[in-house]
Amino acid sequence: MLNLIFALIIFLEIISYLIIADVILSWLSLAWVKFRPAIISAILDPMYLNIKKVFPTTIWPLDLTPIIVLIAISIIETIIFNIFPQVWWLMSLMK
Repeated sequence: MLNLIFALIIFLEIISYLIIADVILSWLSLAWVKFRPAIISAILDPMYLNIKKVFPTTIWPLDLTPIIVLIAISIIETIIFNIFPQVWWLMSLMK
């Protein structure tokens, strides 16, 4: 059970890093560089679309969907760490 929760935490961390990379790549579009790998689109677009169905996530040209997803991931990780403190110990061993 602990291994499954540890894998979930690692998965959420990978998704967080992909979201940060997606945001940085979207900033490059301000310099007229359009680059977004298909793997990032395939992973993040379904999450973004589900959130956009529930919440109004745009304020003029600003899209707040990545921020909402990162906040949700942080909340999920905090809940997991509070329920299973052993996972926190395993994460500290990896660093």
